[in-house]
Amino acid sequence: MTRIPTMYAHQRALDAMAQRRSALNGDQLQLSTGKRVNDPSDDPLAAAQAERLRSQLARISIENRMIGFARQMLSTADSTLGQVSDALQFAREELVSAGNGGRSSADRALIAQQLSGVRDQLVSLANSRDGAGGYVFGGQGATTAPFDASSGQPVAPAPAPTAQGSHPGEQYTGLDAKYTTSQDGRAIFADAAGNTLFAALDTIVGVLGDANASAADVSAALSTATDALDAGLERVLMARTRAGEQLRAIDAHETALANGDLDARERLSDLVDLDYAAAISNFQNNRTSLEAAMTTYAQIARLSLFDYL
Repeated sequence: MTRIPTMYAHQRALDAMAQRRSALNGDQLQLSTGKRVNDPSDDPLAAAQAERLRSQLARISIENRMIGFARQMLSTADSTLGQVSDALQFAREELVSAGNGGRSSADRALIAQQLSGVRDQLVSLANSRDGAGGYVFGGQGATTAPFDASSGQPVAPAPAPTAQGSHPGEQYTGLDAKYTTSQDGRAIFADAAGNTLFAALDTIVGVLGDANASAADVSAALSTATDALDAGLERVLMARTRAGEQLRAIDAHETALANGDLDARERLSDLVDLDYAAAISNFQNNRTSLEAAMTTYAQIARLSLFDYL
């Protein structure tokens, strides 16, 4: 009659030791990783919430990379547009100077040379690279310079899939908000009829360099060129204002993302990170319980039928 109770006690002691060892191993894992939840089975609800938070953090990281790229592109565009604006302002001042009635044909020829230099500078700026393999004013995509250097005309895109040349429009990036990563060069350097600033400068350069041009021809050409440059300057300033507004929006967006990242990390830490004080206490309690279970087992193991006779 004593064998069955002894066998049960023996099994209970073994089970108690296994449970204490398992708990102790879990404590050791938590202390080594610093995590309270190392497996979904540790806390299914916390594990599910933690996974959602990790997905949120991954999305924030992607969004930060995307708007960081947008910031780089917009900053490049803003700087380039500033140079375009300065060049147009200088060209306009030269046009005003050329309209001075006291200017000789030689004076106008010198101004024509200066305007020709401005024209080449503008074409170079319009074909600026963005540092990421594209063009600042490449529109929706360009694998070649957006504007022809000699004619100053937009380079027409080839049929897909080569997509050579400049495509009207802009490219964007961002998940929660969209930011411009390329500028529509055609909308900036050409008017609605497709006449480019470069062509306008070519025309006035030709008239000012012509010693036989009449005063009326010079006056008319200067008026037309001035109107073209004023309209172009307005387009440039609008594009630069828009770039500046987007850069400010990116600043605000980055601040919001930083706050969201911090909040998500704090909540994730609350869910899965270890309370070391509590974990050490649990470890010590489980070790003590294991030692007690081993002592109990050792006592039961020494029992035999003869102990009851």
